[in-house]
Amino acid sequence: MSDAPLLLGLDVGTSRIKALLVDEQGAELGRAWVPTPFRTDVTGTEMTRAALQSAVGEVVAHLGPSIERVESVGVAGLAESGAPVDRQGQPLASIIAWHDPRGAATVELLEHRFGDELPSLIGQRLRTVSSIAKLGWLVGEGLRGVDRWLGVPELCLFALTGTWATDFSLAARSGCYDVGRRRWLPEVAQAVGIEPAVLPPVRPAGEALGRVSEAGAAWSGLPGGIPVTLAGHDHLSALSGCGAEVEDLGNSVGTAETVVGRSARFPEVGRALAHRVAVTLMPDGAGWALLASATRSGRVLELAATALGRSFAELDALAETATPIDAADLVTELRSGDASGLAPEEDPGEVWAGLLDALAASTADAVDRVGEVVGPAPRVVVFGGGSRSRPWLVAKARLCSVPVWRSTTDDAAARGATAFAGAAAGWWRAASDAPRVALEEVR
Repeated sequence: MSDAPLLLGLDVGTSRIKALLVDEQGAELGRAWVPTPFRTDVTGTEMTRAALQSAVGEVVAHLGPSIERVESVGVAGLAESGAPVDRQGQPLASIIAWHDPRGAATVELLEHRFGDELPSLIGQRLRTVSSIAKLGWLVGEGLRGVDRWLGVPELCLFALTGTWATDFSLAARSGCYDVGRRRWLPEVAQAVGIEPAVLPPVRPAGEALGRVSEAGAAWSGLPGGIPVTLAGHDHLSALSGCGAEVEDLGNSVGTAETVVGRSARFPEVGRALAHRVAVTLMPDGAGWALLASATRSGRVLELAATALGRSFAELDALAETATPIDAADLVTELRSGDASGLAPEEDPGEVWAGLLDALAASTADAVDRVGEVVGPAPRVVVFGGGSRSRPWLVAKARLCSVPVWRSTTDDAAARGATAFAGAAAGWWRAASDAPRVALEEVR
């Protein structure tokens, strides 16, 4: 067995937790995944911190003896979801999923208090998705004694190293961070009953934020003393790992689908919001990113495949030669969780082809909206689970206003996390210097 050193990238996503091992030349030498332990009941969708830590330990264990050669770890993942902890670092509540609708009263309170000023500062329309909305809901339910709020990647960092910190991209999705001046907004925290000290220090992804402690090594199996860094919001970590150039757009296709662009200059927030584009920061703070939501395409197709009684691969094969139906209304129904519109007598291939066309049209619209803010891009690079669907890629290439390419890595966010891990280990100056994966043009 080789004794070459490795980097570990973790991507803690909404549906799956992925782990990827990469060597200094960029070869992907090990991967594993486990389900993210969110559970849904009458209260909402959440998971305990203990369940999260157990799942991370499990996915690392699946990599086998190779983890003994890991020299640095990068952690990317879903934004907004997090948990409040007390002075001893113990959780005070479960981790509420970003898509859980709790927090509407907090959104209303902040809109009344700050009006249109807040979106112009935080770079997005305030929604229940934001961390501050969830925190406000918890305070409204009687939560007290909060010492820190940590998102999911930050909770992993803390469990491994004991370090309290976040990065620029994760802070920027909290609903409580000024993306232009790069500072927390204490007045927003105070408005929902939270002391500003609850908000963790913001440090660049790619900086060694801590080292695996004795306790961290015991539960994770990782070597003690190796550096750990954050790699940011999963969409943006993936942009660093998918092989795209700086001027390219990225199309992240997982549970949710997003189009991502980059800008070295602070974008005009008002213009971005008018085009339904959010302004955020890159994980290392080196410039800004633009996020345009397409739809929760992964969820739509999952519901459809279940109702049609076929696997994704089977339906993709049928769609290759099928005439697509007009599925725009069906996508709307599936987004709300209603699969009753899938009549059993309809041809599965035609339905699937129609759904892929409708979702591709949504992607094309998001590409155009980002282009209105950052200018035209030479191409859009597709990554994530949806990049494995040939008919979906072809539909995007047909409908998008710019050429469509696909990333050849199956784990772009985890790959991006290894790029930041390499920077933390001193293997290269910045994540952008890491070896890149190849791209394939969709024709």
